[in-house]
Parts: sequence; structure tokens; C-alpha cells
Amino acid sequence: MSESFEQNIVSLLEDHVELAISTVQKLRAEKLELEAEIARLNNDVLQRDANIQDLETRNSELEEALNLERLATTQERSEIRERLEGLMAVLAPSVLTPSSSDETAEDTGTEISFTPQGNEPDDAPSLPTAGSESSGENEDN
Repeated sequence: MSESFEQNIVSLLEDHVELAISTVQKLRAEKLELEAEIARLNNDVLQRDANIQDLETRNSELEEALNLERLATTQERSEIRERLEGLMAVLAPSVLTPSSSDETAEDTGTEISFTPQGNEPDDAPSLPTAGSESSGENEDN
């Protein structure tokens, strides 16, 4: 019995060694698969980092371009406003000229007085509106 017992033990040990070897081989194969997966994921991370960097750079460039456009628009508005104010300053005296009989040496040109027109009573003078000589409502002709 001792010889068969030894053979059983040896065969059991061989089975365990074979199982251990197959387990080690299986673990090595899984390790290689996992390392390949890790390498692929690291590559994906690097690609995404590069894409994020590109997007951040593009975003910065677009923000800078937007700020430049806003500045240009603000400057253009200021220029247009200045031109418009200049035109209004030139046109305002020609449209709303003060009456020569009411002018004094002390007039600074900022105050404009009007004289009655037409057949209206003196207590209700008609005031011309900017852009129109006569509205046609107050004329009796």
C-alpha cells in the first residue's frame, strides 16, 4: 500500500503543479491583455489631453478675437457718435436759428428764442419742429 499511496501522492502533486502552471500561464496572458488595455487607455488619455489643449488654445484665440472685435466695435461706435454729434452741432444752428431781434451781445449761442409765425396770437407762439418748415396745421392760407 505504501507504493500505491506514494504514486497517488505523486500524481496529486503533479496535478497540482500542472494546475499551478496553467494558472500562471493564464495569469500571464491576462496580464498581457491588461497591459495592452492600459497602453491603449493611456494613449486615449494622451490623445484627449492633446485635444483638450488644442481646444483651450482655440478658445483663447477666439476669446482674444472676440475682445478685439468688441474693442473695434466700441471704437467704431465712438467715432460714429462723435461724427453724429459734430453733424448735429453743425445742423442744429442752421435748423433752429435764433431771431435776430432777440439776440444780445451776451448770447452764447446755447439759448435759442423763437418768434411767432403766421396769424397766431402772441400768447401762443408756434414752435417749428426739427426737420419740418411747416406742419400745415397752423396755416390759414
